[in-house]
Amino acid sequence: MKEVLNLEIRRSIYNLVEKNQGLHASKIAEILSLSGQLADYHLMYMERNGIIVSIKEEGYRRYYTQGMMGIRDRKRIAILRRETPLKIVLFLLDHPNSFFKEILEHVTIVKSTLSYHLEKLVLCGVISVVPAGNEKRYTVVNERELVDLLIRYKPYSRIESLKDSWVDLKWPGKNKQ
Repeated sequence: MKEVLNLEIRRSIYNLVEKNQGLHASKIAEILSLSGQLADYHLMYMERNGIIVSIKEEGYRRYYTQGMMGIRDRKRIAILRRETPLKIVLFLLDHPNSFFKEILEHVTIVKSTLSYHLEKLVLCGVISVVPAGNEKRYTVVNERELVDLLIRYKPYSRIESLKDSWVDLKWPGKNKQ
């Protein structure tokens, strides 16, 4: 690994990916003020040499340091790097067992877009849905584990409107102040 990271630019990219698991190449290039081609070249080089891995989902190739997290966490971080799913999850952490209409009022997007994101979050195992009469209730699966993941990898730190969200994260089961 030492030889692969002998260039400052690669060390910078690796350190950024290590601290921000799941970033995509264009965001890495933007943060480090690199051209997209240069970032792609070094990311591919590091991936070929086994120190980072990538997963392509929904048009983005997201990068992770090798051995840092499992596939399940990679998928969860990938979806939580997007603003709308993250807003939904942060709302559900504060308001477990919420109805669709309650989430819709908080997230303020159209119904079809909310349905799309809720379905994705359910498929990734981030939230669960329970029928409640004619409606559905949504809640976060494994709250403690998810909060730990959010605190450790801070997917919201690169979303301008959510940069301070980590301050509001609380361990499930603790009294709210």
